[in-house]
Amino acid sequence: MSEKMHAGRVALVTGGASGIGRATARLLAARGARVCVADVDRAGAESVAKEIEESGGEAFVCAVDVSREPDNTAMVEQTLARFGGLHLAHLNAGIARYSTILGGDMSVWNQVIAVNLTGVYLGMRAVGAAMVSRGGGSIVATASVAGLTGGSGMPSYYASKHGVVGLVRAAATELAPQKIRVNAVCPGVIDTPILGPGHGVPEITQRLGEGHLLRRVGQPDEVAQLVSFLLSDQASFVTGGAYTVDGGMTATFESGARTPEDDARLAQLLGGPGSR
Repeated sequence: MSEKMHAGRVALVTGGASGIGRATARLLAARGARVCVADVDRAGAESVAKEIEESGGEAFVCAVDVSREPDNTAMVEQTLARFGGLHLAHLNAGIARYSTILGGDMSVWNQVIAVNLTGVYLGMRAVGAAMVSRGGGSIVATASVAGLTGGSGMPSYYASKHGVVGLVRAAATELAPQKIRVNAVCPGVIDTPILGPGHGVPEITQRLGEGHLLRRVGQPDEVAQLVSFLLSDQASFVTGGAYTVDGGMTATFESGARTPEDDARLAQLLGGPGSR
């Protein structure tokens, strides 16, 4: 890939303060894009923007709650005012919470759906309108292998990520005539703050890695590489797809020494405050 494949482009990354979002923002900037780092965690986003600038890139911060339409509108308006355009968007913000169908609190369901699914929908509306008025663009949303399979302990997360995959395909269909491509990435277990207390703990990540053919969890940079490609002109004939970056987790039954008990254990880990 070209070292400056995103030169001259303006990019926006939600959930950009940590994990996959941080890795994507840094990679897009390293490849020439000017980046809006958007996150509800303003201090974390400022740290990422500082990292980008210290590496010779251009970035600014936007504090945003993606579940609120005014925040999405303001995020795009600020990007246009700062950089004069918007070409690329990674709608990545997401949360996970432990719950059950029969005994779960409705507030958990509402919160996860609001951030993970409504947040992507509102993001698409805001960035899509800006891209239409400027002749096109590319959008990638972070779904999950949980958007392709089922499991226990996180019904709101599974439902939201299935919804993201469907939304991406609907958006790709609607926006193709406007020269906007829309795709989804579906990570397996990635060692990011969404793992809560398990993040960066070798004993836990090693156990979680056993559910992948490659026998390890993924790293944020490995997802960012796929996001960067899908956003780039090198993926000019790619739209409406959901692409796994999961170490083979969904490829075969062989990958899983995965049991309902494992699902429940992972779900409880994901019940922490972390995000993608």
